[in-house]
Amino acid sequence: MRSMHDRHRRLLGVSLLIAFASFLFAACSTGPGSGGVLEGTEWILRSYADGDTLAIVPETQYADAEFDRSRVTGVSGCNSYNAVYRQGGRTLLISQPALTLMACDEESMALEQTFISNLQASRFYSVKRETLTIFAAKGATLLVFDAAPRNPLLGTWNVDSYADGNSAVSAPEDVRLEVVFGLASIGGFSGCNSFSGTYGTNGNYVRISRLASTQKACDETATAVETAFLEALQGTSFLDRRGDSMLLTDRKGSILVALSRPQPETAPSPSPSVEPSADATPAGTAAPKPTDTPAPSKTPPPTTAPTEAPSATPAPTPAPSVPPIIVPTVSTCDLLATDGTALGTLAYPAAWSTLSAPSDLACRYFDRDPITVPSDPATLKAAIMVATSSATYADVVAEATDASSWTVRQTVELEVDGLPATMVEGETKAVTGNLAAGTSRLAYIIDYGSAGTLTVFTVGSAGEDIYAANAAVLTLMVGASTFAAPTT
Repeated sequence: MRSMHDRHRRLLGVSLLIAFASFLFAACSTGPGSGGVLEGTEWILRSYADGDTLAIVPETQYADAEFDRSRVTGVSGCNSYNAVYRQGGRTLLISQPALTLMACDEESMALEQTFISNLQASRFYSVKRETLTIFAAKGATLLVFDAAPRNPLLGTWNVDSYADGNSAVSAPEDVRLEVVFGLASIGGFSGCNSFSGTYGTNGNYVRISRLASTQKACDETATAVETAFLEALQGTSFLDRRGDSMLLTDRKGSILVALSRPQPETAPSPSPSVEPSADATPAGTAAPKPTDTPAPSKTPPPTTAPTEAPSATPAPTPAPSVPPIIVPTVSTCDLLATDGTALGTLAYPAAWSTLSAPSDLACRYFDRDPITVPSDPATLKAAIMVATSSATYADVVAEATDASSWTVRQTVELEVDGLPATMVEGETKAVTGNLAAGTSRLAYIIDYGSAGTLTVFTVGSAGEDIYAANAAVLTLMVGASTFAAPTT
């Protein structure tokens, strides 16, 4: 018996040595990529190999990856996944993925199937600036990720409790509440209906637009929960992150919604544990039959009635997933003062337009449509605009909150990338500058010390969906941008 036991130990040792040697050989072998730091960043999928083409992730789909201590986790299009990874030099090997067992719409399931196959086929990688690229054994690009902006809300959350409208915080009983945050949009399930809208955050302040929901009729209890929950969610102002929990509070610090990261509701379904060979190519598996899960629009139409929600969640099978979240990619431009001083790098939705010339207008106007400079540049307007001033920060804030000119709805003091800032939202009482009476404006005023003041703002009409959407994107842009510290 001992001889057989020793033989088994020797065989195991030889197997481990072969595996280790294979990994060292892969790490030292020639191939694409240059390696880099994977950990500490949430990587959002931008494009993926689909056959012989590199497909861009549709705006209604989402997948991501986080690497930490030999495990890579994230959302794979529909389900959450968890896999083992090893890296050495520019080599990256990913194996043993386990997924939760939810079914989604056909497009999400197709993305998931291809995404997981590409992950398992990974052999090399590069991290350059804010981009992670994963390559196959023969050098083909499999996956391209962008680093997520500074946004602690991204992803799926369960609702642990909410302000019920009766000066109390209640835990939902026998009602499922779920919220999913994309880069600029919010969606989820509110106990009876699916909901959607837009939001923005700078990391400690959050602004949520009016939420649209489907029109399914439910029992009295579920309807009451839904009404109170959506009202609480729309009233949040600040974030208070505590580990895997997130508290959404009002301006006074009172809890409106308490969130926590979900745990898998069913046992994961791991794929075969044998690692693919070095020359493996992506291979898909059959996707589960999709359910009819509607996808929310980025900005809910103000007049069109929402589509009826899917039927009630069956039990005891897992609840259907939240509708896909619109996740735009982000572009950047460099903002310069009139004297050429660098003021920062502004982030904006990649699908939007901005100006690169002339220099005094570059990186100061952002819009969904192409921007044309009029004969008088002073009359140029866009969805989101940037203004610089040599006036002191205190003077600009005082002007924006002057009670003789503005009806101020809210003022919040905060920090933007380490600089003092104030968020001011108000409505003009009379003609103010080039703004007509009754114009609403949301502005982030940033202190550049002796260099002056920077203001990023949007204007419109209170209550209109386009103003709410622009305000949410503005907050997102401010939170995702970087600003140069003023020199003394």
